Amino acid sequence: MPVMDGITMIKEIRKINTEVPIITLTTESEESKKQEGRNAGADGWIVKPFRPAQFLDIIKQILEE
Repeated sequence: MPVMDGITMIKEIRKINTEVPIITLTTESEESKKQEGRNAGADGWIVKPFRPAQFLDIIKQILEE
């Protein structure tokens, strides 16, 4: 993204809305990046490439919380 990275975008969204679910779709698989995303407010983290079933599983988990 030309203006900000994904973590910054999550933080900006959370300033506006703390309720909307945020799922991050990324190439980053390091645990430290996942933790950074969680700390910023991401509800789920999917690493590309992914299986559609994996995506649906994360959506179900988030909606059940």
